[in-house]
Amino acid sequence: MKRLQRYSLPYIAWMTVFALIPSLFLILLAFSDLSLFDLGSFSLTLQNFSIIGLDTTLKAMQNSLEFALITAVICFLIGYPVALYLTTLKEKTRKILIALLIVPLWSNMLLRINAWEKIFTPSSIFTDIFGISFNLLGEDIAIIIAMVAMYLPFMIFPIFSVLEKLDIKLIEAAKDLGANDIQTFFRVIFPLSAGGIVSGTIMTFLPAMTAFALPQRISLGKTTFIGNIIESKFRTEVMDFNGVSINQGSMISLFLMLFSVTAFILIVRFDKEGETLI
Repeated sequence: MKRLQRYSLPYIAWMTVFALIPSLFLILLAFSDLSLFDLGSFSLTLQNFSIIGLDTTLKAMQNSLEFALITAVICFLIGYPVALYLTTLKEKTRKILIALLIVPLWSNMLLRINAWEKIFTPSSIFTDIFGISFNLLGEDIAIIIAMVAMYLPFMIFPIFSVLEKLDIKLIEAAKDLGANDIQTFFRVIFPLSAGGIVSGTIMTFLPAMTAFALPQRISLGKTTFIGNIIESKFRTEVMDFNGVSINQGSMISLFLMLFSVTAFILIVRFDKEGETLI
């Protein structure tokens, strides 16, 4: 085993340069007045915590949590039946449908956001082909629809990976003991798929909560997420109208990082073998 340890060195180097060092630098920015583009003298401070109590930050966090929760619930209501249906298909048909779910993920997210932006305008491809016109840009429903379309696969795949591995003998045993299909589902299948549900919910909730490009484009800037505030702080070193600097943006990023780590720990607790992680 020790002979194989050297093969992990490239991974360790990669994670150190692109994960550990940036994280440490982020912590330094959050607890100091260090300028990102002027690495001169600096002092440690706790004043950056003031960004958390601003009305704009609290409202953005509220928007992020509400939209992410709605997105996760809708993705679950759609994704669980889809994942369950995939397990009933023949292998060839299943692979085709899974490929159709994966292919959109290969395209750039900004291109997909732009596509939804065009669809929600009055003159879109649906108007030319079907005569259907949408004028949803700037509306909350448009953000939810686009988010569900973006993150639905992240709900389907973890649930599918668990359902696919269920021991068929457990289902047969439940039916032999007199359980009907509904009872079998709620007493056997659904409880055993809890790990996939937790993983899928977290993997859908986190990117939806931290999104910034999608709400900015689809809502026409009317709805601000916490990601929009962070993005605006890292775009420039100049103080904005609230007097909030990039260091305070780093503080928000640090809180979100801790939230993400907590969510990952929760996934590992429910899925110790990592079979639902994609």
